[in-house]
Amino acid sequence: MSQRIARKCRFALKFFSTFYATVFLVGCSMVGLEKFAHENKLEESVPDYAESTATNEGLSRQDKLNLLQFDAVISGGKQADTGKLGVFKRLLVGPSDEIRFIRPVAVGGINNYLYVVDAGAQTVFRYDLISQLVEPIGDIGSQFSGEPGNMFVSRDHSFYIVDEMGKQVIQFNEQGDVVQIFKDPPNLSRPVDVVVDELTGNVLVADASYSHIVVFDRFGKAIKAIGRRGSGAGRFRAITAITIGAEGLYVVDRLELPVQVLTMNGDYKYSFGESYHVFPSAIAVSGEQWVFVADQADNTIRVYQDAELLGVAGGAGNESGRFRTISSMWVSGDKLYVADSLNRRVQVMRILSKTSRPDALTS
Repeated sequence: MSQRIARKCRFALKFFSTFYATVFLVGCSMVGLEKFAHENKLEESVPDYAESTATNEGLSRQDKLNLLQFDAVISGGKQADTGKLGVFKRLLVGPSDEIRFIRPVAVGGINNYLYVVDAGAQTVFRYDLISQLVEPIGDIGSQFSGEPGNMFVSRDHSFYIVDEMGKQVIQFNEQGDVVQIFKDPPNLSRPVDVVVDELTGNVLVADASYSHIVVFDRFGKAIKAIGRRGSGAGRFRAITAITIGAEGLYVVDRLELPVQVLTMNGDYKYSFGESYHVFPSAIAVSGEQWVFVADQADNTIRVYQDAELLGVAGGAGNESGRFRTISSMWVSGDKLYVADSLNRRVQVMRILSKTSRPDALTS
C-alpha cells in the first residue's frame, strides 16, 4: 500500500509541475491545447516516469518489449459504399471520401470487423480489417443524451453502448437500429461500462455513482446488483471498467483495489495491481488469460497472469506504441486493439504469445 501511495505522490508532483505552464490555456480550443503541448513538450517527463516505474517494479525495457509490440495504427480509412449501388458507384467514380476519427473512446469487434465509438463524431464506425474500409453505422448519435461511451460487441454482431447522461445502455443491431434499452433509475445513475455474459445472455452494467454492477436479463429487466460501496474485498468506490474472462468478472476501480476478480454470481475471488496503479481505466483479457490493464496516470498498459505482473508497455506520447488517454481495449487473437483517444486513433498491438481463438474477438 505504501508503494501505491508513493506512486500517487510522484504523479501529483509531475502534474503540478506543468499546472502553472498550462493554466492560462483554459479558454483555448482542443487544437490549440494539442499544439501547445507538442511545442512545449509538456508530456516528455511522462514517458520517463513510465519507464522508471517499470524499472522499480524489477522489469527491464526488454521485458516490456517482449510482451506487446506495436503493429499498426487505425485512424480512419476510405468510406465504404455498401450494397449494389455502392459497388456500382465505386466502379464509376472510385473510392469514396476519407473518414478520420476525431475522438475514439471505445473499441470492440467480431470476426473481421472492428467497431469504434467516436465521441467526437457522435457515431459508431465499422472498420473492415480486410478491406480497411470504414462505414458509419446509422444515426446512432441522435439516440444519446450526451456523448456515447464504452461498448461491448456481441457474437450476434449487435453492440451495446453506454449512455452515461441518459443513465442507460442501448443495444443496437448491426444496421444501427435500437434493439433494447437497459435502464433502472433506482439502481443505475452513472453507467460507465457494459459487458454481456454470452452464456446466459445477461447484461452487466457498471455504475460509478452507486459503485456496483447492475445485472439485467436479456429482456432488459434488472434482476440483481453485484457489489456495493465501501473498502475491501467485493466493495467498490469508483468503478471505471469491467470485463469477463475465464476466471469470472473483472472489475477495475481507481480508488479501491485496482482489479478485483469475482465469480459471475458476485463472490470475491482475488485482487491484484495494488502496488502499480494510480488511475486504472480499461481492461481486456486474452485467450491465454493474460490480463491487460491500462492506466491513465502514465498511459501504460500493464500485463498480468495469475495476478502476477509480467511487464509494462507504452507511456505517454504520440509516437507508435505510445498513448494519450487509453479509454478502451479489446483482444482479438494475438492482437490488442487500444482506443488511443486524444491521439485520435486506434493502435493495434501484437501480443507476443499464442492465443486459443484467433477468429473471435473477446473483451
